[in-house]
Amino acid sequence: MRLAPLSLLLATALFGATLPFRHVAPFGLLNAFGEAAMIGGLADWFAVVALFRHPFGIPIPHTGILLHYRDRITKGIVDAVQNTWLAKETIVERLSGMRLIEPLLTSLDDDTNRRAVLRLGNTVAREALRGADTGAVASAALEQLRAGIGTADLLRWMQRSARRAVEAGRHTAALEIFAGRAAEWLQAERVRVLITANLKKIAEDYSRSTLRQVGRWMAEKSNMLNYEDLAASIIATLQADLRDLAADPAHPLRAEFDTWATGFIDGLPANESVTAMVDAWRTDLLEAEGLKAAGEKLIADLRDRMLDDLSRDDSAIMRYAEGALAQGLARFRANQQAIETVESWAKERIAHLVEEHHDQIGAIVSHNLDKLDDEQLVAQIESKVGGDLQYIRVNGAVVGGLVGAALYLLKVLVPGG
Repeated sequence: MRLAPLSLLLATALFGATLPFRHVAPFGLLNAFGEAAMIGGLADWFAVVALFRHPFGIPIPHTGILLHYRDRITKGIVDAVQNTWLAKETIVERLSGMRLIEPLLTSLDDDTNRRAVLRLGNTVAREALRGADTGAVASAALEQLRAGIGTADLLRWMQRSARRAVEAGRHTAALEIFAGRAAEWLQAERVRVLITANLKKIAEDYSRSTLRQVGRWMAEKSNMLNYEDLAASIIATLQADLRDLAADPAHPLRAEFDTWATGFIDGLPANESVTAMVDAWRTDLLEAEGLKAAGEKLIADLRDRMLDDLSRDDSAIMRYAEGALAQGLARFRANQQAIETVESWAKERIAHLVEEHHDQIGAIVSHNLDKLDDEQLVAQIESKVGGDLQYIRVNGAVVGGLVGAALYLLKVLVPGG
């Protein structure tokens, strides 16, 4: 600011120009004004300079006050900021009267802000996926699978699935397939041979007495007991019955099968043989060699697919996330109780953080002040208040000049002055 030195220069010039004519009334008044203004301006200049540095570099006592008492001033600033202007009570009181969630919801109504949130989420998701340890994830997933799926869980799942199948009538389709396949199986030569052999064994077991042996021998010799014909008859009868069972929805055996199936399903949890079978199957599956490697490959493939999708402009994941975000915000906005709950939680957390880390306010202020050397500190303060301090010099010159003029008039006007 040039006004302060200019005022001092004008006062000095006025004093010097009127000094030879100081005994002439009008010039005497101006000379007194210039003299007092010069002295006042110089005094205030000295006072202002003494706040920041030693005038002319001379270490005059009680000058360079700011630097001499820098530590005390810093502590005073820290105390004022931390314990007065930004006291914990002041922050918490101000916080209690603020609404935090509603302005946030309003900002998310804007498409630009919502897309910014989604872009941030996309970036975070990609970084998280890139840094994911697929081996660790697979191990954790396998441990959760082992701990979370027990034999009883599998039995309950089998029971529910079987009941739904019976309710939907899918068990009858299985019965029809079984009956048709069984009828086809009976046509096999090995089946005929097996049945024939079993008929002969039955006849031998039956004819252990002499009389029965004689009767069997006579029947076989007379071809009244032909095992192959009997086997063929049995097979044909069974095939006809099985085909009727598969083709006739009203077949009596179907009702019996329904009753058996329902009873079997209801008794699954208590069926020891089924329980043992399922338990062995579960153990073999979850402890199988290569299961972890297969899980790791599956997770790695899934990660790569997700990363590929997230890198696309038309990402399916981001489209889903955008819809989910919009729906979630709409539901949340409509639930005033939820808003108040989150509002209270946010304020409690902020108040807790203020309570726990309030001393960091002073630490930050102190750290920022300590980073400045003396010249930087003085320059920074002067840049903020230097203009006002220069006006002090101008005011000193003006007020000093007026006082000097008043004293001159007093001497002239008062008799004996």
